[in-house]
Amino acid sequence: MMKRKFTMTLLCASMIAMTGCNDDETIYKPDPNIESKLQKLTDENSSLTTRNSQLTTTNSQLLENNQRLTTEVNDLKNSPTIQAHDFISQCKIIGTDFDFVNPNADVNEVNTAAIQTLAASTDCKSCHGASNPPPHADYGDCKNCHEGHADAPEPELPTGGPTLPTFAQPAFLPGAIDGKTGASGSTFYTPGSYLNAQWLYRQLNAQFHIYRWKEVSTGGVIKLEEACQLAQRQHMVDMFPNDGKAYEIEHKNNAIGAKSIATVNKFQEDGKAVETPNIATFGYGLKEIDGAYFVTMNIGKGNTCHNIIMNGEARLSYYEYDPAQVEKTGLAIPSRNRGARIIAKTDYERTGLLGADWATAVPGLGVGETFKPEDVKWEDVGACNLMLKIENIIPLG
Repeated sequence: MMKRKFTMTLLCASMIAMTGCNDDETIYKPDPNIESKLQKLTDENSSLTTRNSQLTTTNSQLLENNQRLTTEVNDLKNSPTIQAHDFISQCKIIGTDFDFVNPNADVNEVNTAAIQTLAASTDCKSCHGASNPPPHADYGDCKNCHEGHADAPEPELPTGGPTLPTFAQPAFLPGAIDGKTGASGSTFYTPGSYLNAQWLYRQLNAQFHIYRWKEVSTGGVIKLEEACQLAQRQHMVDMFPNDGKAYEIEHKNNAIGAKSIATVNKFQEDGKAVETPNIATFGYGLKEIDGAYFVTMNIGKGNTCHNIIMNGEARLSYYEYDPAQVEKTGLAIPSRNRGARIIAKTDYERTGLLGADWATAVPGLGVGETFKPEDVKWEDVGACNLMLKIENIIPLG
């Protein structure tokens, strides 16, 4: 037994001696190519993880947007596809389709001149409903302004350009003072002045048209469907009220320029003669008779009427102003300032003074009865049907 143990011990010792001193030990090292591939796969996996997270977020947003769009589509199915913003669109929604027609579009031009020459109105309803004062109280009586009015043909274009003078022009000079002719100082408004009497006539009579809804107690229309069938519907901009009340389309005309009249007040104060300027605004007109031009107006008794009769003259201004324009003046270009000045004398034969009823001529002072200022008893006068003969048309100043 002892001999066997010794033998095993000796065998183990000899094996240790044989292996313990071996210098050829082998150490494992990974393959660099495999490591590179492993790192690349790791990076790609990280990138895919990030991209997947981004796509998940985008998908969530798209799902939200899709839900919102689905809601909007459902809302549109239950609502009109357009919202009304004017009368035309109101009617379009209910199936009545027509185009807007601008009632104030230019109807005539000379060459390329940007001149607004709106057609004169033939609608007399707006002023013929008045009883006192009578129709055209500030313009002239019916005889003066309605000759052939209803069946008159369209007026022909004026002869010559708007700045071609009908009357000989005074000499405008720097620093000049000329109260008689009005040629005071230099004039730079000539390019923007209607010096041609025919052109001035057209401008004075031109009208700006206004269409609006008017509530009425009788007649009219209540429903939008009815309103969309009305005559003159094509000129309406404002939406139909559609509030259960009755409305009709009301048509009004306004002059496109301001008309002013300057006269002189003469009176005694503390024993001294005093003169003061008098400025008034009336809608006067212009009329041609046998080649001569006249200013016409029918106004109530007042300073203007009194001064025109007693002094025998007046200075008038016609003025168009457009604040939207850059250029100061000119008729060949869009501009701010246009117009003319008129120098006129009283025509005592064509002028008539009326009583308080604005209709009955004061005896001896009617149209066709030539009279003198000293013949007038002002306590008998209620209104004045005035005619002034134009002596000159000069530039705006």
